[in-house]
Amino acid sequence: MRVPDLDAAVEFQTEILGLVETVRVGGVSYLTCNERHHELLLIEDREQCGYDHIGLEVADAPELESAKSRLEKAGGRVLGGVYDGEPGIDRALRVQSPSGHVFKLFTGMKTVPAPPPGDRPIKFEHVSVKSNRPKPLERFLADGLGMRFSDRMGPFASWWHCDSDHHGMAVVLAPKAEFSHYAWTVEDLNQMGRIADRLKQQRDQKLIWGPSRHGPGNNLFTYFNDHDGAMIELCADMAVMPPQGDYVARKWPNSPTTINQWGSPPPLRFLRAGFPIVEPSPGRPSWANSAESPRAVLAGSKRQQAPD
Repeated sequence: MRVPDLDAAVEFQTEILGLVETVRVGGVSYLTCNERHHELLLIEDREQCGYDHIGLEVADAPELESAKSRLEKAGGRVLGGVYDGEPGIDRALRVQSPSGHVFKLFTGMKTVPAPPPGDRPIKFEHVSVKSNRPKPLERFLADGLGMRFSDRMGPFASWWHCDSDHHGMAVVLAPKAEFSHYAWTVEDLNQMGRIADRLKQQRDQKLIWGPSRHGPGNNLFTYFNDHDGAMIELCADMAVMPPQGDYVARKWPNSPTTINQWGSPPPLRFLRAGFPIVEPSPGRPSWANSAESPRAVLAGSKRQQAPD
């Protein structure tokens, strides 16, 4: 995510969600909630606030190389070649989907010491995007990225998975291509409540929607905005796909009860939420610096202690 004030954005993620900053390289903060080097990147950009890319891990370097032709055949535009030297990973390749959303395929994620005890998410879970042409994007997800169909709600939304979680990507029909929200896995409804308490007590900020339960994925959910206006979802009890689980992919009716099993339809604030796409430039990203700055932070420092 590109943000105008990096310190303020990091402060929100650490104080409200309990994330830990593993390192800051130039104007980029790498944050995690587990032993992966990072689950979220915040890039300081005083000219453009928006979403930069979605990161997806592949098995190894040969898989990264072989992905190029497959991605292009599926309608993607490869943004330069494979590059290395970015903190926390071995190498990466960026591609722009037919809808304009940018994906970064990478391999070799490094690990860090486990964060200190605290109230934080378990892992980064999924991303939801908006598109005015969802079919080409869905083809790109399936044929280019190898994702598999999980659920569909009429012509308005579809869900896709690449591991046992019900969805790692969701696609929503909308007037223009945007970033809808990013989601974290939390333990349960109680943890959602504690994060909502911090949001109110420390930021005087209310939830956008929830808590409740979705039909597709069967997960508990709640939504709110981060410091820069991008929407966050907290999830628990996500359905598990075969062969690890027994969830059966299906087509759901276009009904408010499909996406809210407990209560009312989504509010306008949720439906209108969208974070702009930052138009990418070809070649190695300018923010992918390899030299750590003097402000680099190691896991476990006092600055990173998670909120109670």
